[in-house]
Amino acid sequence: MALMKSKEIPKGAVVIDEFEATVYAWDLVNNWKSVKDKWALEYGPFVLGGINALSGVLINSHYRSKLKLGNYGYFASVIPISVMPGLMTPALHRHLVSTDILLMKSACPICYEMRATAIQLGLGIAYPMVLAPLTGLMLASRYSTARMPSLFEGPRVVLKFVHKLTRPFTGTLTAIAIFQSVAAAILTHFEMKNNFTLRHKIEEIERRLIAERAERGGGVNS
Repeated sequence: MALMKSKEIPKGAVVIDEFEATVYAWDLVNNWKSVKDKWALEYGPFVLGGINALSGVLINSHYRSKLKLGNYGYFASVIPISVMPGLMTPALHRHLVSTDILLMKSACPICYEMRATAIQLGLGIAYPMVLAPLTGLMLASRYSTARMPSLFEGPRVVLKFVHKLTRPFTGTLTAIAIFQSVAAAILTHFEMKNNFTLRHKIEEIERRLIAERAERGGGVNS
């Protein structure tokens, strides 16, 4: 059964709510045999999660290196800065982008791509760029691995110090952001293509079944 969003309910249609439609759509994707037809929908969010996890590793490594932390507090920084974005990205992308594509909530392809890019940059750039220097400064202060301004000197001095640490990383950060934006847009584009492919094939199967039933009915009547 193909999902349709319509104000006029066709004869013989089964009316379901959004939650039921979501469950049905993902069951269809998960049970579809051809990986070629569904690869972006099934694996795309996890690829984007992996990219954001790697981004978190690179950002965290930069600040840890600048603050000479070595192995001090490694897991205390890598879990929130790298692992969490790697887990949150596929969950949010699937909920806010992939599901909406399957349900065809919007007729605006660029809107899906922009939403995917916002999730990618939010969790892969903005979130680690806030957390990595904060975590690094706390760990460096705790283990006395680098000379840092005191908090009593005021936030302006601390922000200036963080800016000094960040400046050499600007080029790399820009490249990461561009790569993430392109990856999010491309994978979302292929998710939309997968959705149209699945819908087209389901409609073909339904037409074939209707034709076969009509032939059987004609044979019985004759």
